[in-house]
Amino acid sequence: FFPTVISNTPMEAPQLASTRAPSSLLLFFHISLLHAWLHGEDGGSMPAFVAHATDRFAFADAFPVPVLGSLREIFGNLTNTCEVLVEVKSSSVNPTDRHTDGYRLPKVLGADVAGIVVEVEDNCTRLKVGDRVWGDIGANAYFPNGTKTKELGAYARYAVALETQLGLMPSNIGFPEGGSLPKVALTSYKALVWYGKANTWDKKETAVLLLGGSGGTGSAGLQMASAFGATSLITTTSKKNFEYCQELGATRVIDYKSDNWWEVLEDESLDVIYDTVGQHGTADRAMKKLRSGGHFVTIAGMLSKNPRPDVTQDFFINSDTNLSNLKELDAIKSMVEKGALRMPSLLGNYSLEEIPQAFNESATGHVVGKVSIFVG
Repeated sequence: FFPTVISNTPMEAPQLASTRAPSSLLLFFHISLLHAWLHGEDGGSMPAFVAHATDRFAFADAFPVPVLGSLREIFGNLTNTCEVLVEVKSSSVNPTDRHTDGYRLPKVLGADVAGIVVEVEDNCTRLKVGDRVWGDIGANAYFPNGTKTKELGAYARYAVALETQLGLMPSNIGFPEGGSLPKVALTSYKALVWYGKANTWDKKETAVLLLGGSGGTGSAGLQMASAFGATSLITTTSKKNFEYCQELGATRVIDYKSDNWWEVLEDESLDVIYDTVGQHGTADRAMKKLRSGGHFVTIAGMLSKNPRPDVTQDFFINSDTNLSNLKELDAIKSMVEKGALRMPSLLGNYSLEEIPQAFNESATGHVVGKVSIFVG
């Protein structure tokens, strides 16, 4: 499915010689050189991983660098926004990153971004040049004619994002981990807080079932559910990942290869069921397992056709809510800095040229944690 990677040598941005100058001074000169390079006669291109068609992706060593204001020019629902240019250091692979629509080709793929702010528009009020930032720029957006598409752009040396999409990165993690967490952490935070009412869990005994505990979203979800106060935290995975899920907070792990969760768990024994797998029939089975007042939320499957009036059920797509994530990113940053959330398993650290291999690993469906992409 994935094309042979173009093997041209990646173009390098200006690099600084070794020096004993303070790190803040080095950063100032580095960004000054970058600004001159980006806007000079010989600048304006970058290495990137690009979609040329819906089924043809390839590495490019000289793709145009995005410019501030380009998001407003492309999309019709971004008025009164501030744009930020980020020097991308790291990204990662989510299942949705392996697919794209056929609009505005060729285009840079990738959603998760961690890097350094190198340029901001005049109306930006929160971020400044030199800030270490992270975010999910895989938002669903709309062309002026109302056609839905995705923003994207993280698989490149530089990316433009809205200021409202970027948060300050936690001070206690590096760029590889910073580039792995945004989408999965935002997804699980919203699922648990918006729909699972996690902010109320500390007031009562709460039993939570998370389906798919060892993937990226599940890894973040287990840690968050534990931090929010779940007293019983059950998850499904394969037997080889039991210890991994237990270390993330699971109090009970079910081997989905040998046991069906809907057969081994008692009826009306759960307060929240969070589905990251999307197996057929999950919602209908969930209706039987939830207590009155419980919540079912899925990011991958269908809703029940026979819902109970005393429980809630919701399906949501994180990308539909990703044009402004400041409150959520700040909450996630706090969890990371308090030691309640990390990405303990990072696979590969693939380069931009090696993204087809990274996609193949992701497509197996058996990745524990996240597949990491090293950008610069």
